[in-house]
Amino acid sequence: MLKDNYRFLLKKGLNSVRSSGMRVTASRTLRFLQNRGVRGRTLNVLNTLAHYLRSGIGAPIREHTQVNLPGSATQFAYQPLVSIIMPVFNIEEKWLQRAISSVQAQTYPNWELCICDDGSTAPDTIRALVDLESEGTRLRVKRLPENGGISKASNEALAFATGDFVAFLDNDDELEPHALECYVAVLNNDARIDVIYSDEDKLSERGIREEPFLKPDWSPSMFREVMYVGHLLLVRRNRIEQIGGFDSTYDGVQDYELMLRLSENTSAIHHVHEVLYHWRRIPGSIADRPDSKPNIGRKQVAAVNAHLVRMGINAIAKIHPILPHRAVLVPNARDRFPRVSIIIPTKDAPEFISRCLASIFERSTYPNFEVVVVDNGTTDVEALAVLDRFPIIRVPYSEPFNYSRANNLAAAASTGDVLVLLNNDTEVVEGDWLEQMLFFLDDPNVGAVGPLLIYPDRSVQHAGVALGIRGTADHVLRGLPEDSDGYFGSLSCTREVSCVTFACVMLRREDFDAVGGLSEFYQTHYQDVDFCMRLTAIGRKILYTPRTRLIHYESATRGSAYDSLDRALLLDCWGAEISAGDPYSRWESKSSAAA
Repeated sequence: MLKDNYRFLLKKGLNSVRSSGMRVTASRTLRFLQNRGVRGRTLNVLNTLAHYLRSGIGAPIREHTQVNLPGSATQFAYQPLVSIIMPVFNIEEKWLQRAISSVQAQTYPNWELCICDDGSTAPDTIRALVDLESEGTRLRVKRLPENGGISKASNEALAFATGDFVAFLDNDDELEPHALECYVAVLNNDARIDVIYSDEDKLSERGIREEPFLKPDWSPSMFREVMYVGHLLLVRRNRIEQIGGFDSTYDGVQDYELMLRLSENTSAIHHVHEVLYHWRRIPGSIADRPDSKPNIGRKQVAAVNAHLVRMGINAIAKIHPILPHRAVLVPNARDRFPRVSIIIPTKDAPEFISRCLASIFERSTYPNFEVVVVDNGTTDVEALAVLDRFPIIRVPYSEPFNYSRANNLAAAASTGDVLVLLNNDTEVVEGDWLEQMLFFLDDPNVGAVGPLLIYPDRSVQHAGVALGIRGTADHVLRGLPEDSDGYFGSLSCTREVSCVTFACVMLRREDFDAVGGLSEFYQTHYQDVDFCMRLTAIGRKILYTPRTRLIHYESATRGSAYDSLDRALLLDCWGAEISAGDPYSRWESKSSAAA
């Protein structure tokens, strides 16, 4: 009988691969196992496989489609000259020629290529550059007598660039033919934009495109911990001149350090949702091996620490203890401790409320908090004893359970300037959990901070919520190991997200009141998504951070019933935003639509 089941499932899986492809099959299999309660190593391995397949890694790349283009680049009302900056040093002639050919193939005609040779000694590189010097005024070459580093060469090329905008191309990489056309289309739609970046992938020595990176929209919190902007970077030239160009101190991460300073001087940063840059993976490059260049981590955190000082952010950056090219922000000691009100709805369930309260009172190091428990009619003797044992504020709630109503009542009864909404089926792990979240909430532009939530087997339960998954919204990266990087740093780094779960979230009371609290029209689901959308509508950002972790015994006391009316209400309120896709987790929301 067991053998017949295996044969049936195998046949079903093969049919799915034939009809729908490997990505969809992996996603369906993952969902099948999750729905049947499978956890642990088996699910982690499959989740990782499905995650990368859905992201397109190792899969053929679709041909590009032109979006929001006028039909011909010459029809743009605004056609700025774009200076493409290319520092060159001892690169193989074939790679240099391919990089230059990708510029010459651009559908947008108003460009110049500014090449600075950084003292090359390789004969084929020198020969190729000599040949280029005779090809006309659009290809301009300057030769330096000795190697001064990539920042010096880039600054020399910037000095003779004449365009209103400059773009940066490494001497062995390639552009999509319509890359500049897409960027100029953006500038025609909004002339205020100062910085544009695109998605990218990697290009093998055999010319195979691999590992597409579907980047988030501008996420300053994430950028402080990982260089995700990368290529193709285009910047208004006077913005670079205002900040003094590249700094040779940071050679190796010079583009990252430049972008940090640019972000301090402009917020007009735009992301093009298309792979327009192909990063060559050759031996000795970071594209091939992240650890191929020494001291990158040290220079990265040095750049971030200088940025934190300039921005007045009360933290220091340190090298991630496990993952390369990742920084960790460590808050400095606080001199202000606003009252934090921790709000926990509960009914009976002595095992869960006891573990939750004990972890808060025994592990928390923050000196100024209160715990407000909303008691939805507890009658269990053991649970009542637990509530009597801890110094809590108890708010009786005798109505049929409504999550929003319960939290709104508790918020009204609490005294803190900061609110933490917390499920009773959670457990605090680190003592500084409140300090870590409060550090990010200190930014007045941030409206909500949600932590990493993990299952008891240490796999991910929550690392942010993306719009569009399952047609509404859902958690990303569920089931991955807690210490993994996720999708290009999406798990290991603090980052902007569209929403976070309210199983644990920190909010400012001022913002809670400004949007009218939680909507009580939602009975059991999507209150958190609706609230985050309303926060975003008043200009607040939503952050996920892995610097705080809690164990979540998910829905252990609430059950698993799904409320279709809550779903309909969410789509009625936010259907347009959900249909548009998630700006920060496109790699997840796009793939789930097909799964």
